[in-house]
Amino acid sequence: MAVTGPITAILSIVAGLIAAPELVWATTLKTETALNTDNQEVQLFGLVDPNPGLELKMTGPFELITLDFAGEPDDVWANIRKGFSMPDLDTQAVRVRERALLKNKRLVRNMLQRSEPFIYFIAQECAKRGMPSELALLPFIESQFNPHARSPSAAEGLWQFIPSTGRQFDLKQNKWVDERRDLVASTRAALDYLTYLYDMHGDWHLALLSYNWGEGSVLKAVKKAQDAGLQPTLGNLELPQETRHYIPKLQALKNLIQSPERFDMTLPEVPNKPYFAEIKRNGDIDLREIARLAGVELEIIRKLNPGLNQPVLYAAHSNTLLVPIEHSAKIRASLKEYKTQKAQRSYTVKKGDTLGEIAQRFDVSVKALQRLNGLGSKKLIKPGMKLSIPNNLAPGSRES
Repeated sequence: MAVTGPITAILSIVAGLIAAPELVWATTLKTETALNTDNQEVQLFGLVDPNPGLELKMTGPFELITLDFAGEPDDVWANIRKGFSMPDLDTQAVRVRERALLKNKRLVRNMLQRSEPFIYFIAQECAKRGMPSELALLPFIESQFNPHARSPSAAEGLWQFIPSTGRQFDLKQNKWVDERRDLVASTRAALDYLTYLYDMHGDWHLALLSYNWGEGSVLKAVKKAQDAGLQPTLGNLELPQETRHYIPKLQALKNLIQSPERFDMTLPEVPNKPYFAEIKRNGDIDLREIARLAGVELEIIRKLNPGLNQPVLYAAHSNTLLVPIEHSAKIRASLKEYKTQKAQRSYTVKKGDTLGEIAQRFDVSVKALQRLNGLGSKKLIKPGMKLSIPNNLAPGSRES
């Protein structure tokens, strides 16, 4: 059927919008080739600076014509694009980072695919708080969406919290859990921190610089610029090399998500729906036994619970288990069976008993007995005293 009238005009606009970025991208590639004639290595997320001294200038968001023909997007990337609201950066430094993405397509694809279990949840948490969806892309820059990433400064997890900042935002770090690697806890902490930094500066770029370099350092740089009669914009701040490239990295990645065709890439299909379910528990769980009872691979469960330092969830330190939605019914059923199997044991102390003998009898450690029963190293047991016996799961037992 022929298309006429207003529909023809709309289709013409769409065609123009699709064609224009390709022309711009072709010009950009020629410019970047000229800038890098010495073949200096451009790392994807490294600190190599092939064009030192570039002034970073902020530009306002481009005016785009949006044709909204549908409701909720089917894939997570489209949903994230809808929430982009931070000022765009258009500098040579951004184009250098775009070139790095182009040169490392396989790494980029793997990184995007690795985000699947986590990206929907993070984007939704940003939306709930009314925060720009660009922030959901920060774990790409911080950790390449590897929850086990660890930096030389001992920062860990998707959001790369150092120990002291993690404690400041109530992230537990002990022998049994490290919530810097926990998806739910670390995302809550990161968004709390970013909200605090935005409230401090009233500017998302300054908030991001503070997240990377530290709030105190950025405040000093802002004051130095103001004392010199300058506005505290990106181009006027004295920043270390890594921080100077932090926002260009994020902008390049944002451009990739916004227009993957410019990078000759196809984004992996990630549904715009929850990947996992949360199961609350008030008792210890051995993930190995749960996996066996549910008939699923242990790694499927461990992948979503990287904050656990052992393949056991200790209720005293963490009461939430994340499981893939597609396996949640089987895992919930296995938990019911597991609860029946793992009833708490107890023992009444007899005359002549020692903690060492009781621990050996039940194949647990003395420390596990002491911890579970609140016994200090100097507290003696007495006949008639009832002791709870760990099910080889409590912290400090032989299996842990």
